[in-house]
Amino acid sequence: MRAEVVSVGTELLLGQIVDTNAAYIAKALSAAGVSVYRRSTVGDNMDRLIATLSAAFGDNDIVITIGGLGPTMDDITRDGVAAALNDKLVQNGDIAAKLTKFFADRGIEMTESNLRQAMVPVHGKPIDNPNGTAPGLLFEKDGKIAICLPGPPNEFIPMVDDFVSPYLLSKTGNKGTIRSRVLRVIGMGESSVEQIVKDLMLDDNPTVAPYAKVGEVHLRVTARHDTAEQAEQLVEERAALVRSRLGRLIYGEDNQTLEQAVVSLLLNNGSTISVAESCTGGMLAQRITDIPGSSRAFPGGLVCYSNNAKVDLAGVSQATLDKHGAVSHEVATDLALGVRKRFSTTFGIGITGIAGPDGGTEEKPVGLVYIALADSKGCKVERTHMLGARNIVRTRSVQTALNMVRLSLLTPRH
Repeated sequence: MRAEVVSVGTELLLGQIVDTNAAYIAKALSAAGVSVYRRSTVGDNMDRLIATLSAAFGDNDIVITIGGLGPTMDDITRDGVAAALNDKLVQNGDIAAKLTKFFADRGIEMTESNLRQAMVPVHGKPIDNPNGTAPGLLFEKDGKIAICLPGPPNEFIPMVDDFVSPYLLSKTGNKGTIRSRVLRVIGMGESSVEQIVKDLMLDDNPTVAPYAKVGEVHLRVTARHDTAEQAEQLVEERAALVRSRLGRLIYGEDNQTLEQAVVSLLLNNGSTISVAESCTGGMLAQRITDIPGSSRAFPGGLVCYSNNAKVDLAGVSQATLDKHGAVSHEVATDLALGVRKRFSTTFGIGITGIAGPDGGTEEKPVGLVYIALADSKGCKVERTHMLGARNIVRTRSVQTALNMVRLSLLTPRH
């Protein structure tokens, strides 16, 4: 079976809302063995909605709509789907009574428009929504299926889990299940990663596809088979080949973040870390402390933005600042050594650079960052020149710092 996801709402086109629901339903469809053919977003315009839905029904067995089920004039999804399928909507007495009681219990006058939420298809049925007033809708007509769901995630997600997934499995019998795994790579760019696994990307099943992220690359391994077990086996076999080629460049899988991987290594090794940040302004500390339990590995850090703060808080030498400048190998070293000493940690990280958009020179351009890692054996410094906007430079700097710690924990220096 093949499906299209149609998200409805002008606010999505304006970028006012990020459509996380579409990704959630795509995973549910894949788990049930339904291929997602296309994802579309359309604004609150009836003509464009009907055109989008008609094309979707022409290409697919199932269309999932998200949003546009409320009581107001711009909530046009139910009417658009009915028009595209040449179906009719009728008022459901039970839902109308439930809505009436809902407003009466709260002492709120119900407007006539609220009863639009009681309209259901002749060829279909309502889908219960225990967390909101707008029921979902199931259309089944002329061999086509439409599942209409509300937009708020607190309503949408339970309805996917409780109704949509079981319904889809009843239609597919869990045949042709799709399984995926994401291998997360750091320390190599997308094109270089692709060259290493290029031959593995030529197969139709399983597939390997790279995706560039800020400071890392994700490789998605996807397989389809009759059962979940067989699909998982195909994924694991192909993932094992990728791991054998990329080795320690892979830091984690699926939803594991780089900071999770690093904190886990720190805790497993009984190691601790402290940080002294200039251009990243506390971003590294935040990433570390986002992880539950990180307090056992991270006693504290410093944001040393000004030169005075570098001297007073991290013990950077004023003579070093005068001679080499704040953005230098030497100052990064002093930051790492100083913060490690201040907090008595296994590792100390020092970051100093020019994040931009101003402040660069020909000798020290925007994007120049020095990252130092100190431990009991000394201090290692990486000089990087990162392209991108201010936040990209800062994020890449944090990625580099975390990876330096990860690699050091994987290969302790003697």
